[in-house]
Amino acid sequence: MASMRDAMKRLQVIYDACSPEAMEQGAAAKSMDDFTRIRKKLHGDCKTIRSLLKEREMLTARMGTTSETAEASYRIRVAIRSLKEELGRMDDIMAKEDKKKKHKNPEEYAKRKEIAELCHKHVEEVEALEKKKFTDRVGSDRIELMARSGDGARYRGNAAPGGGDPFMESDLAPIDPDVDEDFKKIKGKNQDIDNDLDVIGKGVSKLKDIANEMNTELDKQNEMLDAVDTKVNNALDHVDNVNIKMKVALEKMMRGDKFMINCILLCVLLALIAFVATEFTGGL
Repeated sequence: MASMRDAMKRLQVIYDACSPEAMEQGAAAKSMDDFTRIRKKLHGDCKTIRSLLKEREMLTARMGTTSETAEASYRIRVAIRSLKEELGRMDDIMAKEDKKKKHKNPEEYAKRKEIAELCHKHVEEVEALEKKKFTDRVGSDRIELMARSGDGARYRGNAAPGGGDPFMESDLAPIDPDVDEDFKKIKGKNQDIDNDLDVIGKGVSKLKDIANEMNTELDKQNEMLDAVDTKVNNALDHVDNVNIKMKVALEKMMRGDKFMINCILLCVLLALIAFVATEFTGGL
């Protein structure tokens, strides 16, 4: 599972580096000064580390302390170390600015000082989250141990109540509000898309109902056509029966006519014979 996740992350890194969006971001990054670039990187890295912390916490809750959670902890420590290195570069930039007696833009300098302090607070908060989870695990083991001896209630009463998502939520202002604003716009667009999909889903549901009604109506019409076909077949059978009866009747009638004709011909023949006989007998 760990190797699969690593492979997926490598593919994601390759995509992030080669995608058109990444190229556009790279072109935009070239036009930034070092302070702004580091600021944006710190913003993204802090969010990434918070996600890693949350993922590790979920793994620990589901599986306990395993090689996967140890690997997750190692990745988090490496990410925090890289985060602090970037913060050190920002401090170097501000140290050079501090040495200047006059600043071209005092307002921009004061704003950068505030941003640098805010970055330090975010990094400290991330480090505190990392240390807090370790302390919480040790404390939970201690509570469980004391509970077995009957003194656990006293320690449970001192446990910090949970509220919200400590990994993804912070009371501090965002390091780069422009990025958060972009995320808000993306979320708004996603919400609009979801609303459109809901409307489309309702339309599809109505079309499905109409199609079902049409199928029901077609079934009824098919039943009616079947009934008509049955009646037509019955009528044809009746016509066939009538034709057969008429044929039989005609044949009988033809037989009677032949008998009458034969009788008439026989009478004519007898009359001719009698006539001939009288002629011959009268002459004698």
